[in-house]
Amino acid sequence: MDELVDSVKRSKESENIAICILDAGLKDDQKQKLLKKVDDIKSADWDIDVPDFKVRGREWLKSQVSSAFLPKYFPGYNKYLWIDADAWVNSWSAIELYFKGCENN
Repeated sequence: MDELVDSVKRSKESENIAICILDAGLKDDQKQKLLKKVDDIKSADWDIDVPDFKVRGREWLKSQVSSAFLPKYFPGYNKYLWIDADAWVNSWSAIELYFKGCENN
């Protein structure tokens, strides 16, 4: 997650966007480090009913469900882009293409 945030912040264009994190298992020290770099961190919930036998203690699965509900966690934005924590932004043009697609519905 830390490398993802750094990869976004590496681009000058990122100055005009908010970076928010949906927490599905961060430790307190990880949150404190990331809070210095991002706009907000919210804990994920089970936004739909998921049976315990499917969860089996894998609380990180919340992020897969909750990613569909980003406006609930981070209201007030016009566009939302989900990037998995194990990814990074190599070129800002990928972000531009995504946002261009948003404008074209």
